[in-house]
Amino acid sequence: MDAKGRGMRLSVGGRLALVSLGIVVLVAGVLAALLSVQLSDSGQREAEQVTRSVAETFAHESEIATLAAARDSDRLQPMVEQILPDADLSFVTIMTPDGIRLTHRNRSEIGLPYQGSRAEALAGESFTEVYVGTLGPSVRTIVPIREGGDEDGPIVGLVAVGVTLGAVQQDLAARVPLIVAASAAIVGFGVLGALFVRRSARRVTGSYTPRELSRLVDSYETVLHSLREGLVVTDRDGRIVLYNDEAADLLGLPPAITGQVSLDPHDVDMDTDLADAIAGGRRMVEETVVNGDRVLLVNQEEARDLSGRRAPERGRVMTLRDRSELQALLGELEGVRTLSDTLRSQTHEHGNRLHALLALLELGRIDEARRLIVASTEDRQELADRLVSDDDDAVVVALLLGKLDEAAERGVRLDLDVVEPAPRVPLAAPEAVTVVGNLVDNALDAASAGAEPRWVRVSLTAREGDAVLEVADSGAGFDPSLHDPFAYGASTKPAHAPGGRGVGLALVRDIVAARGGTLQLAAEPTTVRVFLPVVTEQVPA
Repeated sequence: MDAKGRGMRLSVGGRLALVSLGIVVLVAGVLAALLSVQLSDSGQREAEQVTRSVAETFAHESEIATLAAARDSDRLQPMVEQILPDADLSFVTIMTPDGIRLTHRNRSEIGLPYQGSRAEALAGESFTEVYVGTLGPSVRTIVPIREGGDEDGPIVGLVAVGVTLGAVQQDLAARVPLIVAASAAIVGFGVLGALFVRRSARRVTGSYTPRELSRLVDSYETVLHSLREGLVVTDRDGRIVLYNDEAADLLGLPPAITGQVSLDPHDVDMDTDLADAIAGGRRMVEETVVNGDRVLLVNQEEARDLSGRRAPERGRVMTLRDRSELQALLGELEGVRTLSDTLRSQTHEHGNRLHALLALLELGRIDEARRLIVASTEDRQELADRLVSDDDDAVVVALLLGKLDEAAERGVRLDLDVVEPAPRVPLAAPEAVTVVGNLVDNALDAASAGAEPRWVRVSLTAREGDAVLEVADSGAGFDPSLHDPFAYGASTKPAHAPGGRGVGLALVRDIVAARGGTLQLAAEPTTVRVFLPVVTEQVPA
């Protein structure tokens, strides 16, 4: 943009100020014109009243009537000249009924015909007119003079009293400064108002030009309704004033519309904790919230102004991301990892036992081989029978059977206590693998890192309408520096530990919360309890 283009660049505030100032100047001009016209009309009416009053006074003077009847110009002229300066009149002309002047401001005009209308005066009526005579355009009143000054006597003459329009305009000129001062005051207030309008507009629109602002609004509408993330804006009272289509879908809000709304979060069918967070405006950073059957990742910050500074008076801005699909994929991945680790351990343990059995058989030590087989199966025979019977908890039972071998490989005693019949929990097979596998894996990690005796106890029981999964271990417990052991990224494993870190327990928390369950931690020994409502129908995989 060249210098000329930059010089012509006016923001919305600047244009509003110019328009406001232009309107004020126009109003001031129109008002000044109206005042001028009104004053002109007022001056003309005042001239009409003065001329009529003086003319009627002259006409009713008996001496004037006598001199007019005698056509005595010599005596009438001095009388008129004496009155003119005091009466502020332009002329007083006395004439005969046939229009011959007996007096005039210019003595040379005496004896010449009067220029103007006389018909109404000769008919006995007084009248006022604007006429162009020897002195220029003037307002004049003509009154008949009757003999002896009586109202009923015959007309012996006429008197015309006038004020030139130039004189009227001179009187008005003295009032012009008042009109100018009033107009200037109006314009001055208009300038102040325009500056206020400009400042107020800049607070809202910044330095954007109308075209830039229009493009910005179009872009805003496009981005707002195209975002794959939910966006919610609240005012300082905690009411929802703006949201996009994705937020409406995630939170169960009415369809998003153009413009602002005003909704109380507690009036919307959403999770109570989430509604409290929105209404309270507390800061949220990558927090996981369960809303209905969705797992949401939520961030909430104070609003910012155009300069990027925090503006808490403008409310809060919340973004929401749906982690439901990602959480499901992570759960399946974690389940696959758990199963693969379990199968690896089971394969390794079975290989060792087969080698031992083969050696004993080759040495002919049949009784010892039999005792080895019995010792290997007696601890898990009941679980194996239930797996073969195709119970609903077959996936969990198979996983626990595999964990027995993994625990033996790591030098940890794993005690299993699964009641018969096992309570049906509201978890699909992949979710059950994720929950049970991660809790048992973490317990095995903690126990194997601790001192002797190393043990892990797993129980699945029913208690007051809930299925209770309890995993306890002999390890050192959770790191006290972790504010929330179940938060994403919270882990005491090495940074490059296989399988990632800080994901498994977070998935457990999300799955349990999504299914309406709760988690409980206890110490001495370290115990994690999962409470899940018992269901009567099979949960779909």
